[in-house]
Amino acid sequence: MKEDGFDTGRAPSDLSEHFDYRAATRARAEEGTVVSVHGETAKVLMRRSRMCEGCGSCCVKVDEDGMLADAVNRAGAKPGDRVLVDLPESLSIRAAFILYGVPLLFFFAGLGLGALLSLAALGGKLSVPLSVASGFALLVVSYILLSRVYRAGSRAADRYRPVIVKVL
Repeated sequence: MKEDGFDTGRAPSDLSEHFDYRAATRARAEEGTVVSVHGETAKVLMRRSRMCEGCGSCCVKVDEDGMLADAVNRAGAKPGDRVLVDLPESLSIRAAFILYGVPLLFFFAGLGLGALLSLAALGGKLSVPLSVASGFALLVVSYILLSRVYRAGSRAADRYRPVIVKVL
């Protein structure tokens, strides 16, 4: 048996002493200052962290060092309070897939649909223009659907919002 606790001849049955699953799946927490409160939401000014570079999915960049986030105010914070804000760990990956991946899938589906329609209705004539037109049409449809599903205040959009969990 090695000094790290692992026997090279067998796999360990319990990795809990070597891997902290709870810490690995925990949401990111950032500190900020509440600027204003509007009902159940608050605008929080936070320092721009390295993980937030180029994301822009939940916050608006104020300057080079700061960003402003609309956060759910579960802690009952008031303007001027220093707060701890939980940001979902996989926020930027999911948001990127929703904003770019879903419309791209719709676009490719439209290209295929246009090619099939051209082949069935026109015998293959005007295949490329019809494919491109239907691709862009489905791209527009995807953005309309996404804007309806993820509109402000919807349950789907609330999963991606920062949450104030503690007043410091």
